[in-house]
Amino acid sequence: MKLLILTIFAIAAASAVENFDGPEWQPIDWANVVPATELPGFWDETVFAQLYPKVSRSRRIVGGHEATPHTHPYQVAQIHQRVILATMCGGSVISPTVILTAAHCPINSQSTTVITGAHNMNVIEPSQQRRTVQSAAYRIHANYNSQNLNNDIATMILPSALTWTNFVAPIALAQANAGTFEDVIGQSTGWGRVADGAGSSPVLRVVTNRIISNAVCAATFGTTVVNHAVICIDTMGGRGTCQGDSGGVLSVNNAGARLQVGITSFGSSAGCEMNFPAGFERVSAQIGWINNNMS
Repeated sequence: MKLLILTIFAIAAASAVENFDGPEWQPIDWANVVPATELPGFWDETVFAQLYPKVSRSRRIVGGHEATPHTHPYQVAQIHQRVILATMCGGSVISPTVILTAAHCPINSQSTTVITGAHNMNVIEPSQQRRTVQSAAYRIHANYNSQNLNNDIATMILPSALTWTNFVAPIALAQANAGTFEDVIGQSTGWGRVADGAGSSPVLRVVTNRIISNAVCAATFGTTVVNHAVICIDTMGGRGTCQGDSGGVLSVNNAGARLQVGITSFGSSAGCEMNFPAGFERVSAQIGWINNNMS
């Protein structure tokens, strides 16, 4: 029995060392990290740049509040390594080895540091589990359209499985027959900018908004952008998502648990506090694609 206990202890100790080794555990140089949608030229050739109001900047949490630490164990932060700047996005844990995010987050990056179990991004918390994902492990929708952000969805396959804890756990996904969720209260989470012109939040923030019909959303963005695979929220009162929140979670209450219905995708370049709708990739419309890109 003593031998067994010692063996278990040795394995646990080895795992702890492994978890805190590697480049993903280096402190993050936030001075060289920008939201993915703030890369120079990102929106120049898109239909968004020609709309009024211009609908370009993918969004952050504005008008919300700090989340109770570790009450969103599915929430992921991502740092995408590029030639010059690194970019940040959100995402969600959907299996021990799969992260769900927006296509515009990892595309054209060399590798990604995935951070799970986090609340304060300025510190390395004992609750965190980190993985480095190489670009070969990105699964970006083949029909992703960078001009109108149609099919703005991707999965990233982790090199080793996450361990389920009180701080790291998957979120359930809306299925094909889930309905529109129109007029249901949605919840968005992220570390994005907290106000127009402000910096990103060091702590996870949360905001709630009413989900609106696609017809109402298309009145702002047009049907080229808002198709059946998009779901939108009303941001009246200057409340919603913004730069840095891309790829994150729009969820609804489902019998006391969270159900992911959207992936943060786009918003108005007029400003995150300007009361224009925010758009998300609709999970229920893409559930078949997700199931086919889990490995």
